[in-house]
Amino acid sequence: MSCSIEVPGMPAVAGESKPRIAASKADGQLTANREGVNNMHDNFLRGMELSGKDAAFLGHRPIGADGVPGPYTWMTYGEVNQIASSVGSGFAKLGVAHQSCIGLFSPNRIEWSVVEHASYIYNYITVPMYDTLGIDAIKHMAVETEMTLLAIAPEKLSIFFDLWASLPLVKTVVVFGQIPAEYADSTSIPEGAKLITLDDVAALGAKDAHAPLPETPAGVDDICTICYTSGTTGTPKGVVLTHMCFLSTVNCVSERIALGFVPHLDNTDIHLSILPLAHCLERCLHAVLTGHGTRIGFNQGDIRKILDDINALKPSILVGVPRIFNRIHDQVWSQVKAKGGMASTLFNHAYNSKKENLKNSSNKHWLWDRLVFKTVRQKFGGNLRLIVSGSAPISADVLDFMRIAFSATVLEGYGLTETTGPGGVSLPNDMKAGNVGCTLGNCMYKLISVPEMNYIADSTTEKPCGEICVKGNNVFTEYYKRPDLTAEAKSADGWFYTGDIGTFDERGNLVIIDRRKNMFKLSQGEYVAPERIEVVYTNSPLVDQTYIHGDSLQNAVVAIVVPNEEYMRRMIAETPALAHLATKDLSYAELCLHPEVVGFYIIMFQGWGRKNDLKGFEVPKNIFLESTPFSIENDILTPTLKVKRPVAKELYMPTIKRLYTELEAKASKD
Repeated sequence: MSCSIEVPGMPAVAGESKPRIAASKADGQLTANREGVNNMHDNFLRGMELSGKDAAFLGHRPIGADGVPGPYTWMTYGEVNQIASSVGSGFAKLGVAHQSCIGLFSPNRIEWSVVEHASYIYNYITVPMYDTLGIDAIKHMAVETEMTLLAIAPEKLSIFFDLWASLPLVKTVVVFGQIPAEYADSTSIPEGAKLITLDDVAALGAKDAHAPLPETPAGVDDICTICYTSGTTGTPKGVVLTHMCFLSTVNCVSERIALGFVPHLDNTDIHLSILPLAHCLERCLHAVLTGHGTRIGFNQGDIRKILDDINALKPSILVGVPRIFNRIHDQVWSQVKAKGGMASTLFNHAYNSKKENLKNSSNKHWLWDRLVFKTVRQKFGGNLRLIVSGSAPISADVLDFMRIAFSATVLEGYGLTETTGPGGVSLPNDMKAGNVGCTLGNCMYKLISVPEMNYIADSTTEKPCGEICVKGNNVFTEYYKRPDLTAEAKSADGWFYTGDIGTFDERGNLVIIDRRKNMFKLSQGEYVAPERIEVVYTNSPLVDQTYIHGDSLQNAVVAIVVPNEEYMRRMIAETPALAHLATKDLSYAELCLHPEVVGFYIIMFQGWGRKNDLKGFEVPKNIFLESTPFSIENDILTPTLKVKRPVAKELYMPTIKRLYTELEAKASKD
């Protein structure tokens, strides 16, 4: 029999004496309806009222004739509202009915947001398509949602043209910018279909008069978007999210601002949009920022140039995934170590002094912030005051570093696509790393026992723990047209089973400790959660990425590891037994294959595992060093930067078999 522990609302932390529940649903309406906010367009109008219609809203960097991006230019709230109204009208004149699906196949750009806001005005359902999900997944999404219109970036036309003929329902494809010459008169356009620009759609919508708005505007229970999960396994599932899902989060953030748990947001604030808008975290963030009248700047589309974009935009808000913050952490410490001498000594002293202050819930220092850490802040624009990490667990060291180096409010969120991005977030005055705070207030957490993993959610145990379940206004309604999968993921009374294992600390904060999904059993009967082990090892500066593999026929796990080249070369130079390799002109790929380097990594993995309290069977016994990073482009990572385990398994199976053969040979000798 499964026991459970429930924790609603916000825990008692730093002066708050009782739990709070925000954004509760009453008579089908949001609490915020007193302000006239019934849908996501109302949320936009509220932001425009706060900032003023002539205030800057969406920005990008135009690329010059020389290929060099210029300074940011901006569209105002009023301009976006006007253009989005015309685009929505144009879609209606092209035959798109309210609550019909519109596809969005594009990386982040202003036009993406314009189509999104047009959909809010005319009550369409947006269906974001990940940049590199692949043709089969794109076809599946288009067919399942019965979309008749797709908005697309020109660089994605080559992918879409290969399958357009197999999508008879898609009659209109709307191109952002200009239609490339090779597609303008293409014979590949299906009969009866058309290829037009977004400017053409806006002109059509504004001609004579705008198309009538839906007789009934979107309400809180209407579908806002269908976000397909990126799918680490199987066919992507369409997560159905209503206007309520997003508005409840916006409302709860407003309450946290009022309570002082989130910094005040207004039009002086700027956010650099890095995560894909098809990623629910970024989409929900845009809703929050828009509702508070802030500015959103888009990066130029190359993750390698993010630092250049940061210095051009000088954002005050930065939201990313742990991998981004890990790189910032590693780069700064690498530079500190390279300086050496007095500069390095001073930095370390200042860092340790501020780290000690974190115990007192303070990450500011009157001297060190000006004398030491000002330089770090200036390298990242100089204005950062709110930093949020989400999507995956982040190490305590990196979280402490971000708080110390930037003297900013640094939060860690927890959520999934099914919870409309963040279900909860840490509190700024609780600087003890390792927890993801409490619910935002629009949902509740519950733990249920997982006896096969020895996790028991019983209040009589010393530390109850179990699978995390979420219930509330931010939780998805269903998997689109998949009642079978919906029934597996949600209980009859609305609890969503996340697959994550957690517990609550002494202050009521949620702590993620394991993962139920993707678990496998070794031959000796031990259960292994590979994703938790991967997080442990990617927290090592010597490792960029890791894929852990094991199965019921083996008594050990093995690992595919992408080393951090800079740290690997430094380690080689500083390790006497390996120093001779530093004198040779060996490429990164050659070093990854060198037996002595591999042997060092095996030893390092054993020590790092013990240091981080991994059990013996969780420590990889053999390793392959991969010189080609896992990426979205080579289909090993999802667009939310999670490992596609079936893909990785298939790709590396010959290598995995060799690793186990080597272990067997070694065991027979021993």
